[in-house]
Amino acid sequence: MSDNQSYIHAEHLCFSYEGRDGEPDEPALRDVSLDIARGEYVAILGHNGSGKSTFAKLLNQILEATSGKLIVGGTDLTDSELTEEELMRHRRRVGMVFQNPDNQLVATLVEEDVAFGPENLGVPQPELRRRVDEALATVGMTEYAGHEPHRLSGGQKQRVAIAGIIAMMPECIVFDESTAMLDPSGRREVLDTIRMLNREHGITILNITHYMNEAAQADRVIVINDGSILMDGKPDEVFERREELRAVGLEVPQCAELIHRLRAYGIGLAGEGISTPEGCAGLICRALGLPDAAGKEGADAHGTQR
Repeated sequence: MSDNQSYIHAEHLCFSYEGRDGEPDEPALRDVSLDIARGEYVAILGHNGSGKSTFAKLLNQILEATSGKLIVGGTDLTDSELTEEELMRHRRRVGMVFQNPDNQLVATLVEEDVAFGPENLGVPQPELRRRVDEALATVGMTEYAGHEPHRLSGGQKQRVAIAGIIAMMPECIVFDESTAMLDPSGRREVLDTIRMLNREHGITILNITHYMNEAAQADRVIVINDGSILMDGKPDEVFERREELRAVGLEVPQCAELIHRLRAYGIGLAGEGISTPEGCAGLICRALGLPDAAGKEGADAHGTQR
């Protein structure tokens, strides 16, 4: 995919943090080249210090690349002649949602918090009111508009933070470990919101996470290890490579682990679907000759078609 067909185009991208002596440290990103299409839902995996969050911060110029090329939404962020006005326009298109929602909430009321970003962009009334109302409705938080953010649950706070980004009408949202501090219920709330933003609104999503079950919900999974891309493919393709993932400190989703273990016992479970519980159940049903959720019957555990 060439850069004029991609929403995000990285070419030999490198980044190094400054060391204590003022010299560059070991590269945090090394020769990263990839393309992400507009409207794609991509999960980025990697152990702590792998470079995945560094990549996220390059996407809206929180950090500047050391070398290489990075084009996002048609803007060349590695162009030395990029103006401040062009940079600000770009940052409106790429929203960031970080790990701790408390660090992103700035106002005393939910609706004021959601209005903060677009208001600072100079959005006038009644357009501002419309954006706030629509953003809250999008994340299912309309009834909390007049509540104090600090009284909300973790998942609700993160949804308010997401609403604040939505109100700025971005084309892309980067979630940088955005569910790491949430309980399972809050995590589900945020993941449902992410999926809806992608499916119903066409927003390009990058979900940087260390939760394998989250990554399995994406269209595509990229694994970064020691600053380089190790794997890039559909969730099933990546999670088939269990031993390679383990070698770099990562596991596979629980359902994929079950399939791998059943295969080790000689149970024939061929086909797609190892990444999700539904797909896993379908594989097992077909292996046992039982109809799966789609009503299809498959081979039994010894490969005999029924």
